[in-house]
Amino acid sequence: MSQASRKEILQYVLLVIFVLLTRVPFLSHGYGIDGDSWSVAITANNIHNSGIYEASRLPGYPIHEYLSSIFVKAGPIGLNGLTAVFSCIAVLFFALTLRVLRFKQIFLASITFSMVPVFYIQSTTTIDYVIALGFIMAAMYALFRDKLILSGILVGLAIGARITSGAMLIPFSILLIDNEEMKESIKRIMRLIGPALITGLFFFVPVIATYGPGFFTFYDVPYPSIAKVLYKFSIEVWGVVGFLGLLISTALLFLPERITQKKFLFPRAVNEKFVIAWLVAIDLYIIAFLKLPMESGYLIPIIPFVIMLFGKYLYNRAFIFFCGMLIISAWICTISPSDRFDAVTPSGASISFSGAGEKLYFDILKGPVISYETRRKNGIDFVDELLASFDTITTKSVIVSGKWYNQLFVQGGDTVKQKAVLVDYLQEDKAVYYYAKGYTIYYLPKQDFYNKIMRKVDLEIYKAIPYIKDDRN
Repeated sequence: MSQASRKEILQYVLLVIFVLLTRVPFLSHGYGIDGDSWSVAITANNIHNSGIYEASRLPGYPIHEYLSSIFVKAGPIGLNGLTAVFSCIAVLFFALTLRVLRFKQIFLASITFSMVPVFYIQSTTTIDYVIALGFIMAAMYALFRDKLILSGILVGLAIGARITSGAMLIPFSILLIDNEEMKESIKRIMRLIGPALITGLFFFVPVIATYGPGFFTFYDVPYPSIAKVLYKFSIEVWGVVGFLGLLISTALLFLPERITQKKFLFPRAVNEKFVIAWLVAIDLYIIAFLKLPMESGYLIPIIPFVIMLFGKYLYNRAFIFFCGMLIISAWICTISPSDRFDAVTPSGASISFSGAGEKLYFDILKGPVISYETRRKNGIDFVDELLASFDTITTKSVIVSGKWYNQLFVQGGDTVKQKAVLVDYLQEDKAVYYYAKGYTIYYLPKQDFYNKIMRKVDLEIYKAIPYIKDDRN
């Protein structure tokens, strides 16, 4: 092996070490602020103990759930660490793909990818977004190395981790089209799609066997306000500084040719076909997000394609600016909710204001990563306080805990606390049962509203009362 080869390998090893080390400080405080993260922990523990598959939530995420069952006994460090390792895989194969495409700023682009706020944050929690993206990035690298069957298998694994990963078959197929050899292109596309569908279906066999053909379903939740959708689409993905960088960089695309001439970062061989494929990937996930815009994490798959798109059209200095803004964005300046029980702990430089129907903090000193970490800690403290308070209940009670149910179960270890029974939501028959048996029905803040949405049951009919007299959610 030549000195140059050893040096290049070392660079990629150092990239992986860098990504992993930046995640380590944020792996130990629970599984995340999303109730689904805690649901994965519960399900993984059940699978580990019984060996029988169950879904953390439908439509099922079998690859992530099975992998999590292997590491669940290590607690948050084990499950969050699994996600962190897949973030390294995603960044590594992104870098290797850029190498194949002969991009001139491989490591700057890759470090930028690793630092985009939503990707950074979700790579320290127990959720499937990053797991699926790790397989997608590996599949893209295999595709560019013309290992189409392997690429298809990796897409199938991504589907097993998150079923919406199947959308990547469309842009990947575009990359395989050769207008002059259309028959050959179709054969190549089938070599990709066939293994992907077979592999994906294989991992969904236990889901279908357990839940039947109706497994393909999602939460029936109300559509958020336009302001919240825009916030999740922009600031919650890229951060305040990062989104500003995106806007400025978009303007830089229109600089005159005398400034940008001969200063681009991709070779000419990376042509319009590549751009179309990247744009299709971005558009597919944006459309899916807008259909059900509940989590900014749904947009994580667009990040590498956005970086490549700007890498294609920004000249070298403008791309450095673009990357710098995204890297900085993880660490300074954020907007986050202030009137919640898992709200951020603000710095002395924060400003409180109202927007989109809730109270918010604008904090210039704390970026999204640190702000999210304080929310994790505050959420754990709040749940601990709730669990302690349940021991003081002296009458038969049922507590509708909604979004807090999974975290209460994990931290408390059971659904029964002295005379209190914990439930997520109440179906009509259960509400009737508890009311007839003389239980006092409590609900945690805002969960009466969500019980009406999720179970079509108005708890007021059963004289339910708030467990905490507070208007926060």
